[in-house]
Amino acid sequence: MVQSHIISSDDEETAKVLAPYIQSGNLNFLIGSGASLPAIKTAGNIEKTLDELIKKGKKAEADREMVDFIEAIGKTYKKLVNDTVYSNDLDETFNNYSRFISIIDQILFFRKNEILPRQATIYSTNYDMFIEFAVSKSPSIIINDGFDRTSGQSDSFAFAPEKYFDRTYRASSLYARRVEIPTINLIKPHGSLNWTKKGFNLVYNASAVPPLTPAEKANPAKVSEYLSKHFLIMPHFGKFHETLMERVYYDLLRLFSKSMEQENAVLIAFGFSFSDEHILDITKRTLRNPTSQLIIFAYSHDDIASYQAKFAKHRNVSVIGPQAGININFLRLNDILSAVLPEMQSG
Repeated sequence: MVQSHIISSDDEETAKVLAPYIQSGNLNFLIGSGASLPAIKTAGNIEKTLDELIKKGKKAEADREMVDFIEAIGKTYKKLVNDTVYSNDLDETFNNYSRFISIIDQILFFRKNEILPRQATIYSTNYDMFIEFAVSKSPSIIINDGFDRTSGQSDSFAFAPEKYFDRTYRASSLYARRVEIPTINLIKPHGSLNWTKKGFNLVYNASAVPPLTPAEKANPAKVSEYLSKHFLIMPHFGKFHETLMERVYYDLLRLFSKSMEQENAVLIAFGFSFSDEHILDITKRTLRNPTSQLIIFAYSHDDIASYQAKFAKHRNVSVIGPQAGININFLRLNDILSAVLPEMQSG
């Protein structure tokens, strides 16, 4: 049976619940569209909308809906890169992500368990580039997004999933003592705004696909061409029609499954509704590992019941939710994770 924790305003109290898992577990995070609020609206019912349009034979209309969704994210990324002063919504979301990766880096640095790697993995189903951009502004943080950047002369980098989970060490020249440096794996099963196809390969390209003009949006062929230039798993039932996308998608889900099958695997979910049936099914299967633990942060008090129903048969699931009328947003999550640090240092 799912364990539920209704938390008060005391972050230290919640931190005491989390600290043992974070200190001694193989640490994973699952981030959904709720994390990118308020800069980007949540995916909402877009999958259902697209499915219904396609079932009615309105593929062109479904494609235009998807273009609007992608371009809204693209505009946000363009502002991140080009603007020197951000809007309040963009600034809030960017700061939340920046603080989040900084806290994870500190958690890994202060871990006392020398058997476990100083490594955490973030699984994000978001197309946006907030994590990547936040890391680019924090050069001391090492992140591995699965792309091979050994050829620095290129503006595009080939996907090399075998590079995931590489560990980084620093050696002292005086004592020849090796010390592991914290690293964060970033795995995006649904693809990313700056992923594209080059021949039969997936590459990371620093330049996003240019937006369509109004005239091009009215042309179904141009819309279809625009979508094909991206490497995004579209949120509708036809999302696996391309072999390369299907292979990459299932490779990344396999990594997710293997992560959760490790001994003492911990998955902290935030901003994710588990409406993606593939991820929900894999998560349920991996929870058969009796040493694994899923910790879900519910945004609102009403969301708690939904998570309880989805994982009703699992004892190694905990839902942390707020009291009625209060929300656990990204700022609050960061406050709670930040409060774990003193617990780790004193424990």
